[in-house]
Amino acid sequence: MLAYWVLFLVPASMALLPVKFDKNIDNILWAMACLLGILAIGLRYQVGGDWDPYLVFLDSARGVDLSLNFLLDASYGNATGYVLLNWAVSQLGLGAEGIYVVNTFCATIFMVGLVKYCRKQPMPWVALAVAMPYLVTAVSMGYSRQAVALGFFLWGLSILREGNELKYFALLFLGSFFHLSVIIMLPLILFAREKIQWWFYPAIGTFFALVGYMFVSVATPRFGNLVDNYSIILEYTATRVSAGAEIRTYLNATPVLFSLFFWNRIKKISTDYKVIQWMALASLIAIPAMSVGATLIDRLGLYLMPLQVALWPRIIAVQRNKMDRSLWISMVIVFYALVLFVWLNFAVHAYAWLPYRFFPVSSEPIYPFPEGM
Repeated sequence: MLAYWVLFLVPASMALLPVKFDKNIDNILWAMACLLGILAIGLRYQVGGDWDPYLVFLDSARGVDLSLNFLLDASYGNATGYVLLNWAVSQLGLGAEGIYVVNTFCATIFMVGLVKYCRKQPMPWVALAVAMPYLVTAVSMGYSRQAVALGFFLWGLSILREGNELKYFALLFLGSFFHLSVIIMLPLILFAREKIQWWFYPAIGTFFALVGYMFVSVATPRFGNLVDNYSIILEYTATRVSAGAEIRTYLNATPVLFSLFFWNRIKKISTDYKVIQWMALASLIAIPAMSVGATLIDRLGLYLMPLQVALWPRIIAVQRNKMDRSLWISMVIVFYALVLFVWLNFAVHAYAWLPYRFFPVSSEPIYPFPEGM
């Protein structure tokens, strides 16, 4: 449990520290924080609810000839990039220890994207502290494939502005090879410009109509094995009960509700306010949408978690005096410390994260695989 508190307290302490470092020292501190996150995520041992299934991905790639059919079948058409990564690592002859290479690669993409996005915020260390309890601890250590997609998405958000639409699209395209769900955030590209063109409304309507058509059509077998795989994924996601889904949804909506009191001031300091505005609207819509499919909305809601990273620092930054800003920083840090405490001590699946162990300190063998995997 200590490791998770260290991950949180490092940026939290920097946020509370009344010292401003010069650019070079600041870059070094951020590089160290990024490296700490990469090592903690990448070298974890038996940490995360999907640890065993990810081992099976690696094991299934051993001794297999690379082919498109293998990539699509092994990933259910949803994470071909992740399967390809496991296949490439298996070619190195590392055995089961290759999982650390896979996880470190995923951790690097995630942490680079997160750090890039945090540093775009008016109070970067507050942003990183906000990200630690859930984005880093729960998401990056629990959902490796979606964490990579989220890393590319965060990277894309950090550069999303007029003239950079193609770069944003390219980053989401790369992320989609690790988790196809990130494509749902593609319409944000239309908000990069100051003036929304007339064609935006039919374009966004067409996009969601196509997504809806895909979800409906996957229920039938006439499109072949690939779409059958998507049907399995959709049914699995839509029918599962996701513990803590409501809490995560409310965590996304909380800074949105507070930001309403300061929106005019936040808008003045935010070049990406249209992107934030639409993500905020989606986070509020997600609350009643939970009744339709909690796990589905929860998984898509992971891409709304950057709202917490973006809005809390901006709410603090627009306070009119130093005392108010200090008070808000303290409240946000205490709030997320409480979130981390509750999650580690009372979450249904917290046992999969405790105790925290990492390579090479843990000498227990990874193999054999759990029975039935």
